[in-house]
Amino acid sequence: MIFLEQSIAQPRVKYDNIGLPLVPQPTKSPLDPLNYPMWLKLVTLAQVALIICIAALNVTIINPAVVTLSKEFHIEPVVATYQTTIAIGVSALGPLVLTPFADAYGRRPAYLICLLIGTISAVGSANAKSFGALIFARVINAFGPSAAVGLGAGTVVDIFYFHQRGKAMGVFTLMLTNGGHISPIVGGYVAKSMGWRWCFWVGAFLNGVMFIICMAFLPETMFERDNCKQINEGNSMECEKGSEIDSNLPIVPYTPPKMTFATYLRRLRLWTPSSSRRLEGRDFFIKPLSMFQYPTVAFPAIYYGVTYGYASIGLSQTVATLFTRIYKFDTVRDGLANGISLLVGAILGEMCAGPVTDLMMQRARKKALVRNTVVPSEIRLLGIYPGAVTVPAGLLMYGFTIHYATSFIGPCIGMAVACFGYQIVSSVTFTYSCSDCHQSRSKDVSVCFHFFGRLFALSLGFYSIPLGDKIGFQWSFTIYAIICVTCFIPVVTLIFKGKWR
Repeated sequence: MIFLEQSIAQPRVKYDNIGLPLVPQPTKSPLDPLNYPMWLKLVTLAQVALIICIAALNVTIINPAVVTLSKEFHIEPVVATYQTTIAIGVSALGPLVLTPFADAYGRRPAYLICLLIGTISAVGSANAKSFGALIFARVINAFGPSAAVGLGAGTVVDIFYFHQRGKAMGVFTLMLTNGGHISPIVGGYVAKSMGWRWCFWVGAFLNGVMFIICMAFLPETMFERDNCKQINEGNSMECEKGSEIDSNLPIVPYTPPKMTFATYLRRLRLWTPSSSRRLEGRDFFIKPLSMFQYPTVAFPAIYYGVTYGYASIGLSQTVATLFTRIYKFDTVRDGLANGISLLVGAILGEMCAGPVTDLMMQRARKKALVRNTVVPSEIRLLGIYPGAVTVPAGLLMYGFTIHYATSFIGPCIGMAVACFGYQIVSSVTFTYSCSDCHQSRSKDVSVCFHFFGRLFALSLGFYSIPLGDKIGFQWSFTIYAIICVTCFIPVVTLIFKGKWR
């Protein structure tokens, strides 16, 4: 079972290497994930990030081959995209089922179940004999692996301190974003050389290999602590303000207990039930979605979902059809135009998001510690403005260059600019809501983000191309840009009204 570290009187506050109190304060147990050596934290983050990347890849790897797929099943290319659209929508439900399971029985078995379902369902997709059978297999393929998305943010909070989470959450959101951007590149080459079915065989192989790796190396990160409890409405920095700091004692950086091989093997147990958590019916849907009652979750989640839909999924779903129609691209060139544009934008966006907001929070903590005040979580939201500007700018660029059939470089730059902004929005909003405001329920918050984002993206495949054909893509993408700007307004109010927490 998970070992509960009881609250005990600590002789002194534990500090980081620059003299600031660690938030949260770690326990003395070597089983505490906060005490894991940095190499193990990074290995764990890398494995989780790859799982998230593969989950996103499962959904969109077929996108460059929708024209080829449509010919085999004798359907229109737009109809062929519905299997991806439906998969995106169903992926909203996976975290609602498996995240409560992970809270009761551990993160490790939940990740392994996700990968096992991903492997089996990808094999089913590759062997589908009809479009209906393909949709059924795609539903299972999206439902299982997507559950890992709800666990990823919780794992970041489990193993990293407050001042490290911006970069770590950035890696999580970068892989969540770029799994869907790498997949068209892979899918384009695979579909052209081996056929569209091999797109799913590649997915089955990646899920299977990752299952073996995680079975051997992914440690459990769930740990029950009660030494610095956070309340849902509270600020993650309250325990820092309330810490008993004796100015007469020298500040010595905290040295965690040594991680032994026996302890590591202990954290590799397949089943780790919680000593205090039992599954209840309301845990599966009501409890996680109840986080929408907080403006610090609802406003960022809605803004994230809208930008995810228009600046990532919406662009991905239109490229194959429009670039084939306008520029006569084949599956490989469709995949490259789609994947490279969005991939470059996302990587550059993350470079301007996680590290920058971590630095902003660190400076604010130093000032607050001197004044004995609380650092407002909304400091991190100040880093969202570049994303709020570049998302609509990129959408407008894409829509106008597509409508007037300029060189393909024009819409590719538009995609990169939009995704640059989306990555900033994604990284900042995830870290703000999951880590800064509601770290004790970070998994539920992540589920809310994922749920709204996928449901919003579900509708895009049904109207993005038909609407553009009817009114012109310059006007359809102008509408999308206006919607993004409108949804940013509530986030601005949070910056000035953070007390709504």
